[in-house]
Amino acid sequence: MSPSAPPVRIVTPRGRLIGLAVFCALVAAMGVVVYAVSPTTPLNIIVGAAAVGVCGVGGGFSLVGQFRRSTLLVADDDGVRIEGRVMVPWSAIDRFGAAGSALGIRLRSYQALTDAAPKVYADDQLRATRAASGWDLTWEERLLDRPAKDAAAALRTRRP
Repeated sequence: MSPSAPPVRIVTPRGRLIGLAVFCALVAAMGVVVYAVSPTTPLNIIVGAAAVGVCGVGGGFSLVGQFRRSTLLVADDDGVRIEGRVMVPWSAIDRFGAAGSALGIRLRSYQALTDAAPKVYADDQLRATRAASGWDLTWEERLLDRPAKDAAAALRTRRP
């Protein structure tokens, strides 16, 4: 038995998340400084707590979640896993391509996708996307770690 090719992973660039993390850390630190300057002034207490709560705690949880969900597509021997949640078998995928500055996937049938994630994908939504772009599923190039045409080529190459 020959070893299978490694999976193709397409992720969202994480540079923006790092920039957002730095911003949240600075705002939370400023909140601590505002509170430390005058811990008895009600406005300083409110502003300091809000900055630490919203940017420090809330921003931290949000960033961890976004970092974990930054993998858009993983193509392996079984098919393509979309955002780590929905597995679409190769038999349900017609083709990959670039539609302008977007990566597109055209399905042979919507059933595999809608059965796997009925609350996320609906036939009407997929038909509307196909009518608008020619593809059933699309991802803008700004969300990809490579140009859309390169992502499509990598997925076509990985297909068994």
